[in-house]
Amino acid sequence: MGVYRIVFEGPAAMALRIATELADAEGVELISSDSPSIVGGDTVKLGVAVEGALGAVTDAVAGIRDGMPAGASIGIADD
Repeated sequence: MGVYRIVFEGPAAMALRIATELADAEGVELISSDSPSIVGGDTVKLGVAVEGALGAVTDAVAGIRDGMPAGASIGIADD
């Protein structure tokens, strides 16, 4: 088990859904969330911290990424 920072950048309307999907993912627990920051136009950046096994976290991120619109991104931060 580890703690990982996930960063989403994309449409503001998706930010809550992203956090909810991470919280609901099997083997992943959402432990904190930053407030979304405006990047430009309708685009926000959202950082959340999750706890879980690396495989469960990467599976959750990959599952979310598959349904995202062009131009949006999500990933595990290196920091």
